[in-house]
Amino acid sequence: MAQNTTVVWAQFPSHEAAEAIKGRLTDNGFARNSIEIYRNTDGSCDLAIHTSGRNLEHVESLLHASGPVYAFRQLRSGALRTAATHPLVIGGSIALAGFVLYSLLPRNRGATVSSLRELPRTLRRMPDAAAEAARKVPEAARGLADAVTNAIGDRDSDAGADKQH
Repeated sequence: MAQNTTVVWAQFPSHEAAEAIKGRLTDNGFARNSIEIYRNTDGSCDLAIHTSGRNLEHVESLLHASGPVYAFRQLRSGALRTAATHPLVIGGSIALAGFVLYSLLPRNRGATVSSLRELPRTLRRMPDAAAEAARKVPEAARGLADAVTNAIGDRDSDAGADKQH
C-alpha cells in the first residue's frame, strides 16, 4: 500500500453483506487488493478499505448508503452521464416534457381571463385551485416512490437472472 493511505473500517452482520459492499467498492474504482474482509467469531465481518485521504468521503458514502439509495444513485449517475455525452437526449427530453405539458392542457382552451371584470373572480378561485393541487401532491409522491421501487426491483431481478446464466 502507498505510504499516505488511510484505513476505513466498517462492520457487517454477515460475510455476504461484506462481499456486497466489497463489490460495490470495486465497481466504483477501488482496487480489490485494497479491500480486506476479516471474519469475526460471531459470524459478523469487518471490512477494511485502504484509501487516500481525498477518497474518504466517497468511501463513506458507498459504505453507508442503503441498497435502494445506492441503486438510485447509480441509475441517476448513469442518466446524467448519458445526458452529458448526448446533447440530443437533453433536447429530446425537453421536447417530450413540453409535449406532455401541452397535452395536459384542456382541449377547449379559452382565454383564462376574457375581461378585466372577471379578474377578481379568477383571483378568488386561485387559492381553491392551489389547495386542490396541494392535495394531489402526496398521492403523486407515493406513485413516484412505487415506480422507483418497482424499477429498482426489476433491475435487481434482472441482475439476479444474469448471474444465474
